[in-house]
This record gives sequence, C-alpha cells and structure tokens, in this order.
Amino acid sequence: MTAQDLQKMANCLRADVLQMVYGAGAGHVAGPLSCADLFALLYFGDVIKFDPNNPSFEDRDRIILSCGHYCPVMYAALARAGYFPISELKTFMKLGSRLPGHPERGLTPGVEVSSGPLGQGVSVAVGMALGIKIKYRYDLVNHAPKVYCVMSDGETQEGQVWEAFNFAVAQKLNNLIFVLDKNKIQIEHYTSEMVKGGDISGRLEAFGLHVLEVNGNNAKSLKEILARAKKYENGPVIVVMDTIAGKGVSFMENDPVWHDRVPTKDELSMALVELGVVNV
Repeated sequence: MTAQDLQKMANCLRADVLQMVYGAGAGHVAGPLSCADLFALLYFGDVIKFDPNNPSFEDRDRIILSCGHYCPVMYAALARAGYFPISELKTFMKLGSRLPGHPERGLTPGVEVSSGPLGQGVSVAVGMALGIKIKYRYDLVNHAPKVYCVMSDGETQEGQVWEAFNFAVAQKLNNLIFVLDKNKIQIEHYTSEMVKGGDISGRLEAFGLHVLEVNGNNAKSLKEILARAKKYENGPVIVVMDTIAGKGVSFMENDPVWHDRVPTKDELSMALVELGVVNV
C-alpha cells in the first residue's frame, strides 16, 4: 500500500472502531483512534509476517496488545486482514461474541495474548521474545519471528513495566520491539497532570532501551522508523509514537473525555463524515 492507501485504511479502521463502540454502547475510543495508523501499517504495510488462514503458523510475527482496551482497532485490523468476517465486528461486546471488551487468546483469531490489566502485556511480550530466542538458539538471522508489543503512555506508571524493560535489556532481546503510543491522555485526565514523569524517552534510554521517536500519525515516517527498528541487533527497541488521542475526528481529538465515552448517533454520523468513510 502507498502512504495514501494506508491513510485511507487507518480511517477505515477508525470508522470501524466508532461503529463498534456505538453498537455495543461501551468501549474505548481515544486510544484506538490514535493507534489506527500503526495497525493499518502493521497489517497492510508489509511490516509483519502473518497468515489469516493459518493464524498459529510457527514463524509468524507476534503482535501483543498490552493496552487491552485498544482492542477495537486490533479487531478491525484483524477482520479487514481476513482473520474473520468484517460483519462480525457488529458483535463487539455482545453476548456470545468472539470480540470481548478486552482481548482473549483462544477466542479471537489472531489474538496472541489475553490482556487488560495494564503492564502485564509488556511482561508477557518479554517472556515470549525470550522463548523465541531460546527456540531459535539465539540465531535470529534466518527469518526468526519478531515480537511487537503495543503499549500506552499511561501504562508506564506500572512498576512491572520497568522491571520488564530491565529484563529485556539484560537478555539483549533484539527480536523485541515495543511501540509506545504517547497520546498524552488517560482515563482520569491528561497524563502529564497525573504523574510528573518528565522526559519519557530519556527515562527509557536510561534503562538501556534503544529509543526511536516518530510522529505516530504519519504513515510514511512510521514505516521508516519500524524498518529501522527491525534492523537493530544490539537489544530491544522502543518506538515512541507521538500521537493525537481521538485522531481523525476534530471534536474528539486531545480530549480525555473520549477515553471511553460512547458517541451519540449524531456524533457518530459527524465523525464518519470527517473520516471520509460514510458507509463501511
């Protein structure tokens, strides 16, 4: 896909997210919208190895969604990538659905890890990357799988995240790429108002991670950065994406209230028009 095609796909995923949350009457909006460019790129930008017809094939790359409340955008990407029918997105959070409010391994095709409690997915991703290195006898040259762990900036307030970073660096897990969505909001307020964490990139570098910064809502820049991350061989990488919460919908952008607010019917209609995806 071209950068323009990826932008269209990202907006399509955003429209899916809004319709899923509206239909369910529950769910999260701001984070999935800020991360839509990333998921469009991962699944449609020739970044990862995957096969929707064989979701568990051994040499696939693993996508770990540590911030499990972002799951609507992951479900949308999986559906449009062919893991299950797009029509199934309408069942989001409904009784008996394969698409629960947080990801569950073994329930949704393409979901690698059950997640929800923030920080735990980071630890699981580290263990998974170590297991792959052991299995491949630390020879990652011959197309060994990569582990991509998508996480939120609010998630860095969890202590176990930093313990996991320490372990990943000590084990030189060069098959592990963290992607941090720095959209600057969380459930209560702006992240900067909740915890005075200072320069997040500086803290990450101090822990020994190889830090790459990028505009996470620019498909071309993001693709270039992920290509660099894949080539880095000296240890784990973390891509810090500067994004806009609620990206793509003007009245949702950079407003903490949309962390988990459900749009009204009129708001949904306005949002779909803004995204240029009126009928998906």
